[in-house]
Amino acid sequence: MRNYKGILSVFLFFVLCGFGGQAHALTLPLGSTSAFLYGDFYSYSLPILAYQYDLENGGGTGPGNPFYVNSTPGVIKNDIVIATGASGKPVNTNFTGMDDAYPTPNSTGTPTFETGTTADPTPGPTPGFVGDQESTWDTQLSALTNYLAGEDLAFFFNNNQTNSGDAADQNLFAWAQASLRDSDTGAAPIYFDFTNTPPGGEPGGNPADYNSPGVWMPGPTPTDYVLSGGQLCLDGAGSLVDCGDVAAVETINHNLGANQAVYALVSPELNDFIRSWDNSSAYDTLSLDIRLRDLNDGYEQIFIQTVTVIPEPSTLLLLGGGLVGLGFWSRRKDRK
Repeated sequence: MRNYKGILSVFLFFVLCGFGGQAHALTLPLGSTSAFLYGDFYSYSLPILAYQYDLENGGGTGPGNPFYVNSTPGVIKNDIVIATGASGKPVNTNFTGMDDAYPTPNSTGTPTFETGTTADPTPGPTPGFVGDQESTWDTQLSALTNYLAGEDLAFFFNNNQTNSGDAADQNLFAWAQASLRDSDTGAAPIYFDFTNTPPGGEPGGNPADYNSPGVWMPGPTPTDYVLSGGQLCLDGAGSLVDCGDVAAVETINHNLGANQAVYALVSPELNDFIRSWDNSSAYDTLSLDIRLRDLNDGYEQIFIQTVTVIPEPSTLLLLGGGLVGLGFWSRRKDRK
């Protein structure tokens, strides 16, 4: 386990100074000391980042903390909403050239969500656009890059499980695959996976070390899903421990409902491709295959916002400090 009390000082300096991007974009540190890697994606715990920010600067972990990401329908209506259980426009309606939001289950009777097996396998608009297909959420890259306006993208996620049972009831499992496709020439797709590889995630890690198998046939197995933990616990030294451990002295709740995002996912390779994309590219569409299981309460949400990514921490070390990796998407454990 790694100790991370007081280790975000330099990073938080850049957050406070608005380093590297516009004021509205959340700032995230990229590299070997900032997040856990699952396949092609770094995973960040927003509650832990908010907790560390509060330790350094005060002010609490609620609104006003830069890592408190409000995800109420009225706030994210101008973002790209991939999936939500909220009803009514405009939160369910995206920009021209991309699918509208998938409906996520809002009851205990539907324990799974998959883009390919929902009651509406290809949500609006009708008729579809070039590159639109069933079983995935799709956007034309021209529409996506217009929204991003040169900034990086992050996928944000809500954990909206029951709070009435034990800590395990707050957990759910997630798997996703993004693919770049060409609807004209039939160029081979490029895949980016969010999957439990290596098992439990790798602190920092290098996404170049992971190679997607391509289309997952017949689909991900239970061990391929990443655990979205409802609770993560710290010991007195600030290290991650099992929440049942006697050494656990601080509980960080991640089961915060539909109104506050708890995880941000960033793929540097996907962002590199999108940042360099133009109309001459062989690829014109981004597709998302998303699967959730063990759902037991209100609706989850997945949406896209722009972020500012700080360079590798090695450049920050020259300024007198460093960052330590945080195990944000909790180490997977088999359910009994």
